[in-house]
Amino acid sequence: MSKRYVLSFVCAIAAILTIVAQPRTNRASVEWGPDLSERETGEFGRVFGHSEEAVYMTMSRKKDMLVQKMNGALVSLYSVVLQLEMNKKDLELEDLMVVEDRILAFASIYDKKADLKILYMRTFDESNMKPLSEWTQLAAFNSERASGGSFGVEVAPNSKHVLVYINLPYEKDASEKFQLRVYSTAMVPEWDREVVMPYTDKEFSLGRFRVENDGDVIGVGMKYAQKREARALKRAGKVPYDYHLLTYGHTGEDQDHTIDVGDKFLQDLTLSLDTGKADILCGGFFGNKGSSTVRGSFFLRLDPVTKKILHESYKDFTDDFITQYMTAREEEKAKKRADRKDEDLELYEYDLQDIVRRDDGGAVLVGEQYYWYTTQTCYTTQGGGQQCTTTYHYIYNDIIVVNIDPDGNIAWATTIPKRQHTTNDGGYFSSFALEVKGSNIYFVYNDNGQNLFLAAGDKFKNTDFLGKSSIVTLATVSIDGHVTREALFDPEKRDLILRPKSCRQLEDDRLFMYATRKKDYRFGMVTFQ
Repeated sequence: MSKRYVLSFVCAIAAILTIVAQPRTNRASVEWGPDLSERETGEFGRVFGHSEEAVYMTMSRKKDMLVQKMNGALVSLYSVVLQLEMNKKDLELEDLMVVEDRILAFASIYDKKADLKILYMRTFDESNMKPLSEWTQLAAFNSERASGGSFGVEVAPNSKHVLVYINLPYEKDASEKFQLRVYSTAMVPEWDREVVMPYTDKEFSLGRFRVENDGDVIGVGMKYAQKREARALKRAGKVPYDYHLLTYGHTGEDQDHTIDVGDKFLQDLTLSLDTGKADILCGGFFGNKGSSTVRGSFFLRLDPVTKKILHESYKDFTDDFITQYMTAREEEKAKKRADRKDEDLELYEYDLQDIVRRDDGGAVLVGEQYYWYTTQTCYTTQGGGQQCTTTYHYIYNDIIVVNIDPDGNIAWATTIPKRQHTTNDGGYFSSFALEVKGSNIYFVYNDNGQNLFLAAGDKFKNTDFLGKSSIVTLATVSIDGHVTREALFDPEKRDLILRPKSCRQLEDDRLFMYATRKKDYRFGMVTFQ
C-alpha cells in the first residue's frame, strides 16, 4: 500500500474517532420539533418577541411575509400573512414587537413626489394576529431620496413606554438633528421633541437610543475632533473623539455628559437598563493606541436619575490573556511587532455584544472578535478583456467574558476559543447564542469537532459548517471563570447547522433554537441542568 493511501486511511480513521469521541454534554438536553420544509411552511426570518408561553417570529413564503406564534412545545399556534400594503402601495417593514396583549407592526414608505418619508403603525391581537386597527401615520420627515434618514423603535424594559426616534437626513455643515417621540403602550402620545445638537452632522455620530422605565430617553454619541485638531491629537497619540451620554426627559430637561477617561481609546460603549430602578450599567473595551485595538475593558455604573457616574472600573488584559489562544509562532510574531512599534500587545476588532446583569448585583460583559474584508480575483476573458469578482469574508472568532463583582470592580476575564470564517453569506451561521442560568453562562455555537480536544497554545481549526467535523459546541463558563467545552448534540445530529443569532433565552430559562439541514429546518428547545 502506497504512503499516500496509508495517510488517507489514517486521516479517515482519525476523523471517525474524533466524531465518536466527542464528549456530549450532560449539562443540557435538547428537544426537537418536527422536520419542516421551506417550500411548505416558509423560510424562517427572525424572532421578534417571546413570553413565558410562546415565541413570535417572522417567516416568508414566496412574496408574502408571515407572522408565526409557536408555543413551548414547538407547535405553531398560527402563521398569518402580514399585509404590507396601503392604498395599493407597498410598505417596508421597520419593526415588530410584542407589547402586553398586542403585536405592534411598524412600516414605512417613501413618497417620491412629495419627497416625504412616512412611518405607519398597525396593531394586532397577540392571541390570533387579527388586526385591531388600520395603518396609522406616526411620523414623517422631508427627504430628497429614499435612503435619507431613518426610523427606529424601542420599548422600555418594563414595557410601559414605546420610543419612536427619527434620524433626520444628513445636511452638509448643518447641525446634527433628530426627533424623539414617546408613547404609552396603548400608543397614546406622551411627549415629543426635535433636538438640534451643538455639533455638525460630520463631527457627531449618534448611536442607539433607549427609552427608560420612567419614559425618559437615553443614548450614546461620539463627538469627533475637527480635522486640524484631530491630526494633532493623532500625532500626539491621544484620543481624537469623546463619548457623550445623552438624556432627554418628559419635563424638557436635556443632559449631555461627556465621559472623560483620559487618554484611553474607548470602544463599543454599551448601555444596560434594568426592568426596575437599579443603576444604569455601561461597559465596553479600550485600547491604548487606537479605536480598533483592545488592551482592556471598562465598566461604569450610572445613577438612573442624574445619569452621573457613580463608579468606574478599568482593567488591562495581561499579555498571557491576549496570547493564550495563539500558537507559539503567532505569539512570537505578535510580540516582535509590538516591540518594533514600542507598543503594548493588544487584541484586534472586538465588539461588545451584551451586558448581562447578575442576580447578586454584578454583571458580565460579553465581547466577540468580528471583522470583514474583501478580496478581488481578476482574470482575462476570451475577448482579451478583464473581469473581476469580489469575495466578502466574514470573521467571527474568540469570545471574551469579563466578570464584574457586585461592587462594580472587574474581577476576572476569560476567553472562549472559536474560529469562524465564511464568505458571501453575511456570517449567517456564525457568532454564538447566549444563555444565563444560575451562576453559569452558556455559549452555543457551530464548531469543528477537533477543537474540543485542543487547548491554549494549539492551532484551532476553522468551523466545519458542512463537513463530517461539524458540531454544535456548548461552552460553559462557571462563576470563577472556568470554561468547559462539550458537544451539545449527539454525533448523528452533526449535519444540523445552528443559526446562533436567531436563538433566544425564554423566561423559563430554556433556549429556543433554529437549525437547518439542507433545505429542511427544525426548531428546538435546550433545557439546562
